[in-house]
Amino acid sequence: MKDPYAILGLDRSSDPELLKARYQELHSQYGEQRFKSGEEGNEGARKLQELEEAWVLVNADIERKAASAAFDGDYGKIDELIRQNKYNDAQDMLDGIQDRNGEWHYMQAIVFYKREWLTEAKTQLEMALRDDPDNTKYRSSLDKLNMAMNGTPIGGAQQQNQSGGAFGGNTVNNGGGYNQPRYDEPQPQQQADMANCLSTCCCAYCLTDCLCSAMRCC
Repeated sequence: MKDPYAILGLDRSSDPELLKARYQELHSQYGEQRFKSGEEGNEGARKLQELEEAWVLVNADIERKAASAAFDGDYGKIDELIRQNKYNDAQDMLDGIQDRNGEWHYMQAIVFYKREWLTEAKTQLEMALRDDPDNTKYRSSLDKLNMAMNGTPIGGAQQQNQSGGAFGGNTVNNGGGYNQPRYDEPQPQQQADMANCLSTCCCAYCLTDCLCSAMRCC
């Protein structure tokens, strides 16, 4: 494919607003041309499709640059997006950061971990450690992730709930964990429902047994 910027008749250094205006201008031009007869119409349709494909790439580049410009070195913003389960937004911010240091790889590892891409998360943690070998946060997270991937429980049930998995206690700012729900342990309401169900079943069984005994006596 041609350089998407060349299709717009501009270059990568062009102002985003100029790029958007140029796209709209060409879109209108080719949109009208495609309805003309003969080869001119076919050419208009071809150029319109080419323009649309180019704009997808250009617009993605514009958004990455905007995310990079908005980032001021505070990974807490990305951390907050992850806590809100806004993984796509967090990824967009990460993609826009040019200086990819250890903390960048660590935050990328968390996004991958939350998406359950454990192998990719492990790779990012290893890269974080290469950038900062003495960082205990990175080391602890990698050790826990390795244990989880090898099928080794990370401490007892209570410790797992407190730690939040491989990244528990190792997050930006306040050190809170990314706690995952434990579906193997009934919650209080579930326990109450189970007890009520058991009680009802026992009563029904006793009543049935009495009726059967009465019938046998008859």
